[in-house]
Amino acid sequence: MVLLKLAGALLIITSTTLLGFSLAYKKRERLKELGYLQMAFQMLISEISYTASPLPLAFEGIGEKIKEPVSQLFIKAAREMEKCRGDGMGEIWKEAVEDFFPHSSLRERDKELILSVSSFLGVSDKVHQEKQLKLLMHQLKEIEKEARVSLGRSERMCKYLGVLGGLMLVILLL
Repeated sequence: MVLLKLAGALLIITSTTLLGFSLAYKKRERLKELGYLQMAFQMLISEISYTASPLPLAFEGIGEKIKEPVSQLFIKAAREMEKCRGDGMGEIWKEAVEDFFPHSSLRERDKELILSVSSFLGVSDKVHQEKQLKLLMHQLKEIEKEARVSLGRSERMCKYLGVLGGLMLVILLL
């Protein structure tokens, strides 16, 4: 009987510790994804400014150069644009973001910022698109800065809470 209790306690502590580490990992992944988004939008600015590539080609090129899961956002948007369903760029971008979001570590606030691209991309002239993308880049940098500051504290807290929560649960159950 004691061996069963010990095994159960070990399972509880292990599972809550893994949960805490998983939450901490998700917070670190968010920071990486924000960086990848910044790189992707910087590439998009270059594509619009210098090469004047059509958006489907630009998105496809960005999707091939950026790491997952951000790459999937651009690849999905490029594929949908190539289908020429008659939807506007805004609708295609929103659909791509909605498909991308469940597979990412980003927050709802980040999603709203990424969705803001749909209001000007493919609709306005080159200069306006560049200005809007630069503004978006600035906002992403600010969000990344905030995330970086809070990462150290919250990452440690998630890990400690996982371990300590498991210990508390074991003590309550014994």
